[in-house]
Amino acid sequence: MHRIVASMRGMYRDVLENSEGEVLHDSGWQSNTIVDGCRLLLAGFMKNDASQGLQKLYVGEGKEEWDAQWDDNPPPAPAPVTTTGLENLYSTGIVLKNADIDYLDESDKPVLSPTNRIQIKVKLEPGYPVPLAPLKTYPLREFGLFGVFDGKEFMVNCIRHPVIHKDAASTLYRIVRLYF
Repeated sequence: MHRIVASMRGMYRDVLENSEGEVLHDSGWQSNTIVDGCRLLLAGFMKNDASQGLQKLYVGEGKEEWDAQWDDNPPPAPAPVTTTGLENLYSTGIVLKNADIDYLDESDKPVLSPTNRIQIKVKLEPGYPVPLAPLKTYPLREFGLFGVFDGKEFMVNCIRHPVIHKDAASTLYRIVRLYF
């Protein structure tokens, strides 16, 4: 079968704030991986099947061995064709609301009319995810957006990043942009 490579791409930014609102970490804009689950959801939508679009953001602990690799040799990016989930998923995802998703214009500014760009803003509130005992933080190394097709969740994109230690009092803002 001939595979057509589309120009879909994505990027993300993480901003971690302490309980006083001071920025502890800002990743800047980074690339992410659009996986084939996104194409399945789009095809289901185009065929008028039961595609429900983006529904949740999941976070994960990832793999601790990734930490030593980031500086000189990052772990391999998720494979778009075979990646369907996170390596070490935190069990409770964040349900996305319409207010979390905006269309963007050519300058990446929010607009009301549909465009070929969307932005998803998610706030990981204090206390989410719950720190892993005996740690006082939750080590975040990955996250992904998931949509629903025919009642089943499909991963849309996957981001692996250097570890962020989120404690119970801090807030993490995740901003994801998808370009179609």
